[in-house]
Amino acid sequence: MSRVALVGVTGLAVTVVGAMTFVSCSSTPEAPAPSPAPAAPAPAPVSKEVPLPAATPVAPTREATLSTPLTPDPALLAAREVLHKVVMDHGRDPANPWAVGHAMLALGPDVELTNGLKAADHLFAAYAEWVELEGDDGVVFPRSRGSVRIEPHTDLLLKALTEGGVAPDREVAVGSKPGSPALLWRHSLRRAWVKGSATGFDNLNDLPWALQGLSHWAAPDLSWVADGDRAMTMDGLTADAVSHLMAQTQALRAASAKGVVPQKDGQGILSYTCGGQHFVQGVAHAHARGFGAEGDRAKVCEQRDLMRWRIDHELGSIDPVLAQHGPTNREAAIVLLDQRLKFLGHYLETASKFGAYELCDWTDADTAALGRAATELTRTVQALDNLGVFADLQAVRNDRRLDPYRPDSGGAEQVYLDLLGDSAHAVRGIDLALGKGVVRY
Repeated sequence: MSRVALVGVTGLAVTVVGAMTFVSCSSTPEAPAPSPAPAAPAPAPVSKEVPLPAATPVAPTREATLSTPLTPDPALLAAREVLHKVVMDHGRDPANPWAVGHAMLALGPDVELTNGLKAADHLFAAYAEWVELEGDDGVVFPRSRGSVRIEPHTDLLLKALTEGGVAPDREVAVGSKPGSPALLWRHSLRRAWVKGSATGFDNLNDLPWALQGLSHWAAPDLSWVADGDRAMTMDGLTADAVSHLMAQTQALRAASAKGVVPQKDGQGILSYTCGGQHFVQGVAHAHARGFGAEGDRAKVCEQRDLMRWRIDHELGSIDPVLAQHGPTNREAAIVLLDQRLKFLGHYLETASKFGAYELCDWTDADTAALGRAATELTRTVQALDNLGVFADLQAVRNDRRLDPYRPDSGGAEQVYLDLLGDSAHAVRGIDLALGKGVVRY
């Protein structure tokens, strides 16, 4: 277990930081995050434009919480309070739809924004767009509008809406016309196809959010025709995602089987957004909904076990650098501590969802790993708080000294966004781990 003295860190040379692999959970439209997912071959030209699929979304009825939750610890609850305040103060800005999407994840789709509107309603009214199709118009969230990021990953907002329990037939305004989340879901189906490494998405790093959002409202035998007249099924899309995830984690699974913990190299699943934890969550959700191929469950559970092993992999890569350079370099310490916050908050989410879905047998090792992650998350929040990060996150956003540490993805602005988004995921993860957060499937 990592025992780096985190609390009290007061301040890595740029060359040392450059040797680390920093995995962002967001990126500006103008500057992609470092270490992106491997580029997929260009999709084949669309040979035929197709209308919206005739499929009808079906909201799931099952709700569950983690049956073996953590015992509430005062220090963990205090950390949650700090992170909750970050989301409340910075995630409810109507002019920042990416932040609003993360606020929905942590606080629910009906959280009130600073303009008095509910988050879900505001996003549709202000940022969704109509797509004109023959016979039936669809709804879409663009990746960005000018310099405003909206949905850097395909269906990021659909995933947040469905996870939060929004009904597909909810009445929303899209521009000046009435619409519904169902039209967003149907249009997303239309562009969702995967064949080997080719896909209708920009690349396969976009698949996790689409897979979770689309499978959430999918009927058991869902099939559709995607762009290019491609015949798709939800079973097939899920099975392809599982196969891709297994291929991308092959090196880590081999290392785990040998009992070795190599340094992070930014390859395979480590090049995916948030270290690929969204990918793991997406396939777990689709499988919990009943989709995939025979034999997928064992593969999905293997990913759960690999995530437990990755606690040592992640902290063993971050903490030695933090211990060596953090005490004398505040900016490096902030970026490194956020890498801790990112992994640990997402791990609480991922492991707790697996437990609530009851996809795999829950073991004493899972309970121990969940508790360890919660303890390490608490220490991370305390260390960031001691650096004054959460007391004035806007000052972090404006601190140009942070720019060299994220030169390829927006500098200080990216650090600010990472801290905000990772705080939201950590709040969701803590709530799930304590048995208070609900998963719907």
